Amino acid sequence: MTEQTTAHVDEAGARLADGRRLYVVAAVLSSSTGQPKLVEALTALQLAPGEPLHFRTERPDRRLLVAEAIADAALHGAILLATSTTNTGQEDARRALLCELLPRLEHVERVHQVVMESRAGGDRHDRRTRDRLRQSRQITAALRIDHGPKALPLLWPADWVASAYVAAHHHNDRDPWEIISSAHLIEVVTVDPR
Repeated sequence: MTEQTTAHVDEAGARLADGRRLYVVAAVLSSSTGQPKLVEALTALQLAPGEPLHFRTERPDRRLLVAEAIADAALHGAILLATSTTNTGQEDARRALLCELLPRLEHVERVHQVVMESRAGGDRHDRRTRDRLRQSRQITAALRIDHGPKALPLLWPADWVASAYVAAHHHNDRDPWEIISSAHLIEVVTVDPR
């Protein structure tokens, strides 16, 4: 079996001092061969079966445990894109970040599949962005883009990378970010709001 790289994508955000909002999208890259161990390590930390490991719902001590499990995982790294937006401009901010992220995942990182956490009705906006990128030949039809449920363990590291970044830079909770970013290469890109 050929090893293939998948990117799992999730978002986070915070209110900024100037009244705007920070919007962050993180893509965590993993290989098909390393994913079973990652899933096993993360599901072993669940408090209840089927309950996702989401950064914002965990106690500080558990945040460190999960961050250490992600740090120990065989990941190919992560890309985090951040921008500022208005309270009503989140969808535009997401589109702008995905327009930067998806071509890079396909053409630079050689990702074969992108899985984004499902936002139910919001998924249609992502599909529209995907279609525009394909029509403009910025990505090809070979890049598979799907949405997965919050309960999908492979999405949890993306939530942790995005949320730990926000917590470290805007809520004075640096430890989870430092644990994860010292173990894995995470490229942070700031995108100017349009």
